[in-house]
Amino acid sequence: MKVSSNLISDFEKLFRQKLQLNNCRLKKKKQENNYEITTPANDIFLMYWGEFPEINLVYQPIGIRTHQTMVYEQAIRAHIKSCVISVKNNPASNLVTVDKEN
Repeated sequence: MKVSSNLISDFEKLFRQKLQLNNCRLKKKKQENNYEITTPANDIFLMYWGEFPEINLVYQPIGIRTHQTMVYEQAIRAHIKSCVISVKNNPASNLVTVDKEN
């Protein structure tokens, strides 16, 4: 898969939309390809990659890891996988927007 800055940008936009469904915040760090994800439970995850789309997600142990932390981690990993697949399948980048389910 050929990686371009547009591909990464499209991934970031779609991923940010999906995180908003879980009321999580995505913050881009100063270092390239590094992001901080904060959940409503104030859990912090670091997401980074050296070679896109091989994305790493690491929990930052700032408190006690709870069941809720694991639920958010599973959701974030699912969002990453979904966004990578979506971007891979649509390199022309007509982003699919995510709607909240009622």
